[in-house]
Amino acid sequence: MYRKLEKTLETWKSQPHRKPLLIMGARQTGKTYLMKSFGSSHFDSTIFIDFEKRPRAKSVFDGDLDPSVILPQLEALTGTRFIAGRTLVVLDEIQACPRAITALKYFYDSGLDIHVIGAGSLLGVAIRRDDFSFPVGKVRTVRLHPLDFEEFLIAMDETVLLEACRSAFFSSSPLPAAVHEELLSFYRTYLVTGGMPEVVSTFLDGRSFIAVQDVQAEILSNYKADIAKYDADSQKVLAQRAFETLPMQLAKENRKFQYNLIRKGATSALFGKSIEWLCSAGLALRCVKVTTPELPLNAYEDISSFKLYLLDPGLLVQMAALPKEVVLNQLAERFMGGLTENYVASTLTANDVPLHYWESAGQAEVDFLMQVGSGIVPLEVKASDNVRSRSLSVYRGRFAPEVGIRLSTRNFSLSEGLFSVPLYAAFLLSGENVLHILGK
Repeated sequence: MYRKLEKTLETWKSQPHRKPLLIMGARQTGKTYLMKSFGSSHFDSTIFIDFEKRPRAKSVFDGDLDPSVILPQLEALTGTRFIAGRTLVVLDEIQACPRAITALKYFYDSGLDIHVIGAGSLLGVAIRRDDFSFPVGKVRTVRLHPLDFEEFLIAMDETVLLEACRSAFFSSSPLPAAVHEELLSFYRTYLVTGGMPEVVSTFLDGRSFIAVQDVQAEILSNYKADIAKYDADSQKVLAQRAFETLPMQLAKENRKFQYNLIRKGATSALFGKSIEWLCSAGLALRCVKVTTPELPLNAYEDISSFKLYLLDPGLLVQMAALPKEVVLNQLAERFMGGLTENYVASTLTANDVPLHYWESAGQAEVDFLMQVGSGIVPLEVKASDNVRSRSLSVYRGRFAPEVGIRLSTRNFSLSEGLFSVPLYAAFLLSGENVLHILGK
């Protein structure tokens, strides 16, 4: 299954002074598959250690962390000979062995031609612990997300359709109606399946939505098991409750996160750490309000006001127990609004776009803001072709951005500083691509 992150790995492999690589991401986003696939296609051999499945391997890192001491032991454990420049060393679920993460510093400092990748589903949580020693400046971190819509189309063998979408985006010109409708159909299917690799693979095997739901339910069960690994028992319960309210939070017309939906009298002081844990684990995506849409956006964050999205739209559909027919036929208008926002949030996150929104005294709200070059671009999200809204007009009138972007089920168009982008093309929204549209 093609993943765009593989291009990043290929570039990393060829760098002469590369740092060890850490791949973060939620459980079951495909980290292990990607590392194994990359190893088999780009190296002569792979030394693979999973610290959760082989806890005995942790003892390798109990003593001297010099690579000349570590590598022979890994060779003996795996039966694979290490050859500099030709062997990939993979340390999976590395958060289970903190000293292995510390050892990455010595792999880098050794100056040897060692390609080493670490990964872990709770790695983001581990490195934020007060007692954790992270080799700052000695490793490079990247994040693997669920498949975005582009990767989904590639998995569906719809590359011709994908190229048509790309061409229309960069020319800002509408697609033929039949092609537009076909892409919308695939987009609605993606809302149901989402982009978790096992779910997409299951759908490809038999086009069965029932089988898809079974896999999604299992993934959500695994996430709840991960939450149960939270250090403090009291925090486990709080994190679980916060996680379970996500469908309710997004079903509201105002999708700002409200603690009282978790339980009456709940406050940020009580649930703040739990929400931080969900975000660090990659299960939730936080979109923070900015008081002023100016550069840099993170300098104007109001961290007390935020929205919380699930990492994957298909998992949100499963959590909400929403019948597939409702999504495929665009029923349940209010919840479709939240689901569509969640889709855009996960897509922007996959493009490394930080999530921010703007609100004006409760009178107008722009769903997302993008920092593009030396300006801010507002993004408005509509679940259907009904694009009537005053919020984007209010924003444009007050702040005069060079362009505004409206995501909806309407076709491509660019007129009077408003770029209409179909929802299926959200994967193309990056700073570089928007600058291209602006002719910069």
